Amino acid sequence: MPRWLVIAVAVVGLLAAAVVERLTSRVVSGNVQESAARLDRVPATFGDWTSTESPLDDKVLRVAEAAGNVSRVYANRKNGNRVSVLLLCGPTGPIGAHEPQYCYAGSGFEMSGKPQKKAVNAPDGTAATYWTVMFEKKAPTSEMPQRVCWMWGLDGDWKASDSPRTEFALQRALYKLYVIRVEPHVSSAATAVSVPSASDATRPDPINEFLLAFLPEVKKALAAPTGQPN
Repeated sequence: MPRWLVIAVAVVGLLAAAVVERLTSRVVSGNVQESAARLDRVPATFGDWTSTESPLDDKVLRVAEAAGNVSRVYANRKNGNRVSVLLLCGPTGPIGAHEPQYCYAGSGFEMSGKPQKKAVNAPDGTAATYWTVMFEKKAPTSEMPQRVCWMWGLDGDWKASDSPRTEFALQRALYKLYVIRVEPHVSSAATAVSVPSASDATRPDPINEFLLAFLPEVKKALAAPTGQPN
C-alpha cells in the first residue's frame, strides 16, 4: 500500500474516532443534564415537613463534579425534628467516588466506629438501604456529633453500595443522597465527655422517620419518563 494511502487511512481513522468521542461525550453530558433537571421536582414541603434552602459553595460543587443539587434543612412541624439533606446528581465516576469520611476529615471530624448498613421500607412499598455512621470531634469542642447517612440511586431507587463506581459503571448519571442530623447529647460534668441521653434510645429514629416520608416523594420526582433510560 502506498505510503500516502496509509497516512490518509490513519488520518480518516483519527478523525472518525474524534467525532465518535465528541458525540458520545455530548450524549453522556446530555443525560447527566436531563437527570440533574429532575432535581427541580424534589418538593421543599411535603406531609409534616417543611424546609429552608441551604445553598452550597460553588467550590464544593466543583469538587463533587455535580451537575445539580438540592441542599436543604427539613423540619417536622409536629415534633420539631430537623435533618439536613444534600442530594447530588452528576457523572457516575465522581459521584460514586466521594464518601463522607474524606470531607469530614477536612473539617476536623473523625468517624466513630464503622459505617453500618440499614434498610428502610416506606408504606407505599418504596424500599432503600443506606450507610450510616457518627462523626465527632475528638478534641474538646462545642460542636455536636453528627450522624451521616448516605446512599446512591437511579430514578429514585436507593442503595448502600459497597462499590458504587463499579456497580453503576454503565450508568451515565448517578444520584447521591446524604441525610445528616446533629445528635442531641447531654454533657457529663464529671467526665467532661458528651454521652447520649438515656431517653434517646427509646425515641423513634428521626432520620428513619424522615426517610419514610421523603423517599416516596423523591422517587416520584426522579423517576425517568416511560421509555426513557437514565
